[in-house]
Amino acid sequence: MKLFIIGLGSVIPEHVHVVEELAKQHEILYWLYIYDVAKSVDKARFPGTVFHDYRAALKGIHSENIDASRFEPWSKDDIVLFSAIESEIMSMIDKWYPDWPILKRKDFYYDLLCYWGGVLDQLNPDAILFADVPHQMFDFVLYEIAKRRGIKTIILDPVFRYDRLVTYRDYRAGNEALANWKQRARETKLNELAPETRGYYLEVSGSKDPSPAHFTEWNKVNSGLYKFRRHAMSLIPFIRDGSIIERGVMRIFKMLKSNVKDEYLALERPADLKKPYVYVPIHYQPELTTSPQGSVYVDQILMMKTLSAALPVDWELYIKEHPAQWMAHGGNFTSYRYRGIYEEMARLRNVRLVPVTTNTFTLIDNAKAIATATGTAAMEAILRGKNALIFGYPWFMHAPGMFRVSCVEDCRKAFARIMEEKRADEQDILNYLKVVEEVSFRGYTAGEGASVSTYDRKEAWQEILKAIEDELRK
Repeated sequence: MKLFIIGLGSVIPEHVHVVEELAKQHEILYWLYIYDVAKSVDKARFPGTVFHDYRAALKGIHSENIDASRFEPWSKDDIVLFSAIESEIMSMIDKWYPDWPILKRKDFYYDLLCYWGGVLDQLNPDAILFADVPHQMFDFVLYEIAKRRGIKTIILDPVFRYDRLVTYRDYRAGNEALANWKQRARETKLNELAPETRGYYLEVSGSKDPSPAHFTEWNKVNSGLYKFRRHAMSLIPFIRDGSIIERGVMRIFKMLKSNVKDEYLALERPADLKKPYVYVPIHYQPELTTSPQGSVYVDQILMMKTLSAALPVDWELYIKEHPAQWMAHGGNFTSYRYRGIYEEMARLRNVRLVPVTTNTFTLIDNAKAIATATGTAAMEAILRGKNALIFGYPWFMHAPGMFRVSCVEDCRKAFARIMEEKRADEQDILNYLKVVEEVSFRGYTAGEGASVSTYDRKEAWQEILKAIEDELRK
């Protein structure tokens, strides 16, 4: 088969071996990856392959192996056919180019349509492999054009603790076996789950604070001595170029101004665990969990407005900011956390911003339900005996106890069921986990998975290779 490989080798260097093995049975037409990561790639072993650097693609720079001068701009009618994704692309551009005006963003998008449409016309692949859910401007456009043209797409997505993967053809539909898990499920006892799955279930369902290991590590390196050391290292270039004093003065002035954290702290109120409430943990942004997986609910205030309009009498929404949001952006206002955003949230009916330091599992355990676009708090909730409302397309969207919602009326119906104490049956949860275990495979496409995995790295890439080959044969 003629293949495009998008992203594989960009994070985990040994994934180069997956592509090398695929090349023995298939023709690799196009390979896009981060050149600086996959330094071991011997391009001589891939005669005829078009190579494209990931970082260049982010800037809209074409592969040097493609003569795009012959590609004609799309017509109005062709562009209109893809109008449903234009809003999503505008959000994705915000991650890298937040200062771009709307017309520059549109022109960038139209150029992406022209380039990737032309590449598909010229090379005509049989299948395209994406190392994760397409969430950058270039791979999202490629994915959408490919889907409309009927080209097979294969997406890898992590499950559980990021050290296992499933495959999709369409991220909006999810894994086919998981979508139809009841047809495949059999009554499963706890001791019939594999040790990894059983450990995950017992930890998340029974531990007081089962924070994922990768988040604990992230928090560690972004606080205390680790944070001080990282900041100290970042000052070295400014010391060398003599701008350290000027930057220091600017930093002092910045500290005197109110920042995004100050706005939140001025509005927060302690959580009253005795009141009926729905817990809404805000997503870190920008990230693929809201764009594209959250769809229109990349605007999380829209999600909050929808929930607020549907809330039963006397219920509240407890909103909690993601603890990484302020650390990652240094307390600065951004296009995703603009000045006044928390004030907008706080003005909504029956909404309360709770302190970020409030334990998320305490909030889950005392909530009537959890609501999120795609956050793992929803999966954690059902494992802890709660229901969850999800607005987007996470890998677990078909799990028992999940209410998939997209409007006020959907939420009202979900809340009515929850008030009747309709919760996921523990047996259904065990059956579902067994299906996840059977259809997923060992492997990881991100550093989080590599940091928590307990198995051999060679085994990981070999299982990824086998899963891809299986999908190509379908």
